[in-house]
Amino acid sequence: MKQTLRGRLYVILTASSIIPILLIGGMSVYSIASILANKIDKGIQSNLSIVQHNLEKTLENLDYTSQQFTASGLIGQTMGEILKSSDSFEMLALRNVMQENITLLNFTNPIVGLTLYYDTETMEVLHSNQITKELRFEELPALLVTRGTSYYGPHQSLYRYSDNLVFSQTRYFDITGEFKSRGIGVYVETNFSHFQSILEPHQYGMDAFHLLVDRDGKVLYSENETLYSAGAEFKPLSSNNYKEFRLQSEHGFQTVLYVDRNDYQREIRKWMFQFLLAALVSLSASVLLAIAVRKTVYKPLLNIKKGISLVAGSQLDTEMKKSGLLEFDYIIDHFNGMRHTIIKLIEKAEQEEKIKRIIEVEKLMAQINPHFLYNTLNTIQWLARMKGDSEIDRFVSLFTNVLNYNLAKDGMIVTIRDEIGALEDYVELQKVRYDYLFDVRIDAQEEVLDERVPRFLLQPLVENALYHGLKDKDEGGLIQVIVRRADQALSIRIVDNGAGMDDEEVRQLLQGTQHKSGLGIGLNYVDKTVKSYFGPDARLIISSERGIGTEISLMLPTGGGSGNDSSVDRG
Repeated sequence: MKQTLRGRLYVILTASSIIPILLIGGMSVYSIASILANKIDKGIQSNLSIVQHNLEKTLENLDYTSQQFTASGLIGQTMGEILKSSDSFEMLALRNVMQENITLLNFTNPIVGLTLYYDTETMEVLHSNQITKELRFEELPALLVTRGTSYYGPHQSLYRYSDNLVFSQTRYFDITGEFKSRGIGVYVETNFSHFQSILEPHQYGMDAFHLLVDRDGKVLYSENETLYSAGAEFKPLSSNNYKEFRLQSEHGFQTVLYVDRNDYQREIRKWMFQFLLAALVSLSASVLLAIAVRKTVYKPLLNIKKGISLVAGSQLDTEMKKSGLLEFDYIIDHFNGMRHTIIKLIEKAEQEEKIKRIIEVEKLMAQINPHFLYNTLNTIQWLARMKGDSEIDRFVSLFTNVLNYNLAKDGMIVTIRDEIGALEDYVELQKVRYDYLFDVRIDAQEEVLDERVPRFLLQPLVENALYHGLKDKDEGGLIQVIVRRADQALSIRIVDNGAGMDDEEVRQLLQGTQHKSGLGIGLNYVDKTVKSYFGPDARLIISSERGIGTEISLMLPTGGGSGNDSSVDRG
């Protein structure tokens, strides 16, 4: 099998690019993938350490805050005075002082939200800075329990109008300063947004979720209830869809993070994509070099081949461009010279064909004029026998005008105004002949009167309506001649109320095969004349119905010019 020059160039240049890419790229991919994996692991582990640190710091803040509510704290001392007082006014003043201190505490420690005192036996709220839900500490997930103090979370806030997740702490309060297992308790929880700022899965830039596991291996909190539910026993995932990271807190609980492996490997895939993109650019550069060589050597050959194909397909309007290479330009110059010679020969043949068509139209004119002259002479003879000389004088005058116009002594192209003038003379002659048994009404827009058209268009159409439609009509015959501008065309309509025609008669008229009383010769002439002058956009349309009448329409593009044959429509 023979190889092409283009194929061989592509193979050589592509191979010279692929071999270095495979050798150097293979080693680079392995090394950089390991480096990126280590970098991602360290980044995730660092973020998880920050989460763990923030959790421990949150517990420390809760512990510090709750101490302010004990008997030794500023707020707790005020609460102790309230509990010891029996004066209602004094108690009210002390509660206001305590509320101001709580507000100041919230301002200086913004992570603190709901705070309250409660009766440890009745679980009745004694004082709270917000409206609370029912107190059921036994249902809260215990994160850490020490002597006299319990840490919970994450759980829904005890604020009545919120379901946001918070961390919280409870501890006992004693006005004597001595520890008691029953009495007054203190409850403090974080605000609504603090929890979300700590356990924010989007901080890793990947699809991830957290777990909090207590020291007994029970799941306290899960961001993915489908895989882990709160209260269930924690077991590492066996699925390869996630990568696990875990940290142990000094308080005994664990913070676990699961990252989607697809996201985990995204940066590696991104680098691989960049590597492949670089390889593709290298290959593309090789292809561009091959294209450059092709333009220099192979493209001129294709250009010559295309030019030969166009000439073989009779498409001669595209000139072959030079390549800039002396050897190829020599061939191209001679080929373009041959193409110009062919175009001139074709134009010469078309001109000869156009002349033949004009001669054919003139021959039709020669057929029509004797026929018209014969009928007119018969009329003159009839008038000479039946009427006096005064009528003959006018009739001969009209006949002379029409004859001179039809002989086209002033040229073949006239205006609509000239056509209408000649038509009026012709109609006057025919009215005399038919004893005024028909009427012809001409309606032409003023703006179309100076449009230029071939001579002798209206008379053959009116003659057809007169002979074919009204010949046997005793009286009341009407022919309307309507000339209008329609869009970019000139519309000429000849409408009569005569006998009408069937489809076969219309076909014979258009083909020029019906010669009864000279019929068909005029329409044949009009058809070929408008085709020759206006080209393929000109149309002759005949619409007829037996007993109703006939309408002949000409649609002529404005700004005439010669053109090729076009079809004639039967409306």
